[in-house]
Amino acid sequence: MIKKINFIFPILLLALVEISYAQGGQKIYRMCVPQVFYQDCLDLLNDPSEAGIKMECIKGRDRLDCLELIQQNKADVLAVDPEDMYVAYHMKNQDFRVINEFRTKVEKDAEFRYEGVILIKKSSTVKTLKDLEGLKSCHTGFGRNVGYKIPITKLKNHGVMKVSMDPTISATERELKALSGFFSKSCLVGTYSPNSDVDKVLKKKYSNLCALCENPQQCNYPDKYSGYDGAIRCLDKGDGDVAFTKTSFIKKYFGLWHDGTIKAENNHPEDFEYLCEDGSRKPITGPACSWAQRPWKGYISNSDTVKEKQLLQSLQNRLDKFFENGLKAENKKAAKNLLIEPDLVLHDKNGDVKPKEYLERAGYKDVIERDGSLTHKIKLCVNNEIEFDKCQTLARAAFSRDIRPEFECYLSAEKKCYDDVAINGKADAVIVSGYKFSKILKEYKNLKPLVYERLDSDDVYVTVIDPKLTSEQIQKLPIKYDKSIERSRNAAIFLNLKRGNLGCDNLDENVQDDHIQIVNSKDLNKYKDKMLLCLDNKRAPVTDFKTCNTETFLPNSVFVAENMSQLEKDSYIHAFTLLSDLFGAQGKLPDVFDMFSEFKGHKDVLFSDHALSFVTETNAFSSADEYFYDTILKCQ
Repeated sequence: MIKKINFIFPILLLALVEISYAQGGQKIYRMCVPQVFYQDCLDLLNDPSEAGIKMECIKGRDRLDCLELIQQNKADVLAVDPEDMYVAYHMKNQDFRVINEFRTKVEKDAEFRYEGVILIKKSSTVKTLKDLEGLKSCHTGFGRNVGYKIPITKLKNHGVMKVSMDPTISATERELKALSGFFSKSCLVGTYSPNSDVDKVLKKKYSNLCALCENPQQCNYPDKYSGYDGAIRCLDKGDGDVAFTKTSFIKKYFGLWHDGTIKAENNHPEDFEYLCEDGSRKPITGPACSWAQRPWKGYISNSDTVKEKQLLQSLQNRLDKFFENGLKAENKKAAKNLLIEPDLVLHDKNGDVKPKEYLERAGYKDVIERDGSLTHKIKLCVNNEIEFDKCQTLARAAFSRDIRPEFECYLSAEKKCYDDVAINGKADAVIVSGYKFSKILKEYKNLKPLVYERLDSDDVYVTVIDPKLTSEQIQKLPIKYDKSIERSRNAAIFLNLKRGNLGCDNLDENVQDDHIQIVNSKDLNKYKDKMLLCLDNKRAPVTDFKTCNTETFLPNSVFVAENMSQLEKDSYIHAFTLLSDLFGAQGKLPDVFDMFSEFKGHKDVLFSDHALSFVTETNAFSSADEYFYDTILKCQ
């Protein structure tokens, strides 16, 4: 009998431990954060208010990397936008769950972050969506959700506005052309393309889209008829017939509060109505009839972590505490970077909410996919599996964030990539190392660079020397450089060639003395007592690094077929510049996809890790000659 009890007791104890673990008693939840916010996460968890919270920070390259870590069960939770949920849905919808929403305190009971509405004057004769054709429209701005993406999506889906599938013009231009043809005049401010030349061409071609703006020639922010309230003002005080905006700003503009009473003076809400999708109308003093919604931001987890209700509640409780404690933290900036702000509340989701279903409930999946799958794609040719992996990650990020044309990845050998772009037409673009420009341009007459990586002018490699060195010593003393950094090594090879040596063949990699060193210009504050050695053997102060350096790096470039039409080239320029405008080192969303950085332990995958953006003219600092680059290729 005693033996039987002893046998059962460990089993009961194990069961109690498992129950405790399932209820979150011991589990430390792993919050994945992009590397740019990793220290913020650590600072927040080290705050005294977070004592005992049982949360751990897991560093991901960016949000897309974090989604992979969550899918692989190497992390438990990540704060995301609806666009990131769309990426998760396409990775594998059933692996993910949306478990919380970041709602505003003012609209904590609203199912969606905001609702897109159509506002018209009560005196308008409009009875159907079709009746909007030929009217004068007021929009929040180009590329924005309720003022641009949602109207295009809904008017197209209702069959009242045709969006051309003409492959000779870009996806952006197809949408602008459709709006320009549907409405007689509009105010649609913004930057139609990150490339200024393309932006000017589009605004000139579809000038009626700017006709209602305060400053039609500028057609950009600031403009009193732009933004949520500006679109309403365009209808109320300007010449507009219809405005696309959201409900909360209508209430704000007309002084309508949640109890339905009118608090403002000199506004006449009774003169305006919501136009519903079915053609009916509603007074703006009552409930709105929205025709599309944008979901809230939220926390996403994996299906295993929240597979049972008690496990879901355990994680939600932990996040609720983390959020509440974060509001009390001293480091407000760190809290904000992790979406913890005083005007927000955390709303727990009930049950099994997959990303696809979450987006479809708001009609937002259709908004992201509004141009369909029939448009021409940029088929980017890559040379190995890691490049293919990064290309696919780039394609997912780009499509979810409205970059068109869509990117498609094509894996092939290097020379075949050049052939397939220049000769066979099986691919549209290939990325070429700056070292190979001259060689490729000679071999392929139909290949031309389209956009170049832009480098930081303060990021160059220089040669620093002891000011006391003689010319003879400069010719003979060994060069100290960092052999683990390709640019440092190449600069040393370049200097060696200029000294009449044989480049990499006799370059000592284990130099200890520092009479002659290759260093980065960003570190020159450590070498104030040194001089720079220029390529003509002259010397200069360390402040002259832009004109006196040993930099050999040439930026990578995207090459396309020279016989491509100008419209296609403009479309590709738009896509690549927008890509770096969002995901580049100085972009708006590097935390979503860190485009110019190490990728899964590999350096310089597709792009240079130290590039900043894409530009249409090269800004290379190298003064190396063709002989040097031939030498570099032989040294590799």
